Amino acid sequence: MRFHVLLAAGFAALSILCPNAALAQSDPDQCRFVGQIDKADDGISACDRMIKNSKTSAPDRAAALSSRCGWWWAKNDNDKALADCNESIRLNRSTAAAYLNRGNVYLSKSDFDRAFADFNEAIRLDPKSAWAYATRGNLYKNKGDFDHAIADLSESIRLDPAYALPHFSRGDLYRMKGDLARAMTDMNDTVRLDPNYALAYFTRGRLSYMLGNSPAALEDFGKAIKLNGDDATTYFNRGIAYYVTGGRTPDAVADFRKALEINPKDAYAALWFDLAERRVNAPSPLAEASKQLDMTAWPAPVIRHFLGELSLEQTYAAADPDPRMKAAQICEANFYGGEFALMKKNKKEAQRLLKLAADSCPPSFVESTAALAELIPLK
Repeated sequence: MRFHVLLAAGFAALSILCPNAALAQSDPDQCRFVGQIDKADDGISACDRMIKNSKTSAPDRAAALSSRCGWWWAKNDNDKALADCNESIRLNRSTAAAYLNRGNVYLSKSDFDRAFADFNEAIRLDPKSAWAYATRGNLYKNKGDFDHAIADLSESIRLDPAYALPHFSRGDLYRMKGDLARAMTDMNDTVRLDPNYALAYFTRGRLSYMLGNSPAALEDFGKAIKLNGDDATTYFNRGIAYYVTGGRTPDAVADFRKALEINPKDAYAALWFDLAERRVNAPSPLAEASKQLDMTAWPAPVIRHFLGELSLEQTYAAADPDPRMKAAQICEANFYGGEFALMKKNKKEAQRLLKLAADSCPPSFVESTAALAELIPLK
């Protein structure tokens, strides 16, 4: 896993302080937190040597502690990370990176108020830090304060146009707000700046799918899988893009099967796997797959409809009573009900239900675009 962060600054040159010149040059570089998890063990070891070296200055020891905090955070050891960041700040309260790293630790511990305070302090100490604005912008995003999030992320981009993370985060925000054109622009910039950003390819693929451009979606999902082949969600979404693309149902079957191998508890992957298998006239795998699923939670009623245990009306009745949840689940019931009607060769009922899904499902739902694609050949 790669964490998209800027380098934590703060090391002075140590070549005149250590008796071993090679060690003096390599340890600060290796210790400096760059966010790549595959470098964490070497980074921690280098920081250990710097911290224990009696000739390391107090500011450099504080910087090494801040970086080691970052490395522990990258390794998901938040307690060790917090101890190091606290000690770094005790030694030197003027290093913005230490507050940023500690803010990330607090985020991981779901202590949002302390994280916000640390990000604010980091910006006060270094108002030109693109990293600081990006981290605070992401916190605003997580809190649902999209306006402040976009303002911070835009400031981060202004300060450092080559920093990929704020482009990605702002693009994802635009996607959530339904501004797909701006979202696509930011995702294009993200992959231009960081061609190895798997999540950006995935998100751009989702945008292309939502815009009805399945070939572009398939290309980006393929790139995301090449970079991260263990992500069930990407296989699932590529499977859907294959499903709605004429003649690619066997490829969809393979992707849904892979998604279920990675995560056998994914009820939606089980549903789509069943749809794809039945479309190529294979036996339904849903009864067997359902043994791995939570059949007490949505979309279990849809699965039971597919298995012949519930009527569509009973499926509707099983939706959550909360108005927002109910609307989302009814839209899904309409889509899958339409697909079920297609399997039963009931074209008129399929058209009716898929039209309801196309009209009522939010654009961010995979069922929305799929419903539109399924309606075209039925006209």
